[in-house]
Amino acid sequence: MGRTALLVAAAILVVGGALVLMLRPTAHYPIARIALPDDIALSFLQAPVKSDADCQTANQRVTATMLASCHECSLAESRCAGEAPAALGATTAGTQDMIMAKGLRILVTAPPAAAHALCQTLAGGIARNDASARCVPAAN
Repeated sequence: MGRTALLVAAAILVVGGALVLMLRPTAHYPIARIALPDDIALSFLQAPVKSDADCQTANQRVTATMLASCHECSLAESRCAGEAPAALGATTAGTQDMIMAKGLRILVTAPPAAAHALCQTLAGGIARNDASARCVPAAN
């Protein structure tokens, strides 16, 4: 009887662990990339959300705002990832200028002088609504 009880207890632990992994809420990271003229791109990573629908809505909101203010821009990518890409999820300077704000990272892909100027300008605009917004220059 002791052996049967041990096997039942082990089975309950295995099934319980599997259920925890399967039912655990999964984060959805809204990621979008906007192509600007002159081979410039802005990659957006927003705070994770709980559902794919919320993720799609978050991406739509940021891309609609950007495309409405830049008629020469185009949507290059919009997706929901299970984890933040390393370049966008970083909290320190990487190889490209990055804007960091509450719940938002924007990676600026452009020639260095243009990237830094654009980073400063965008961070200043975002800072009007979010005082934590700042441009983090690329590490040299």
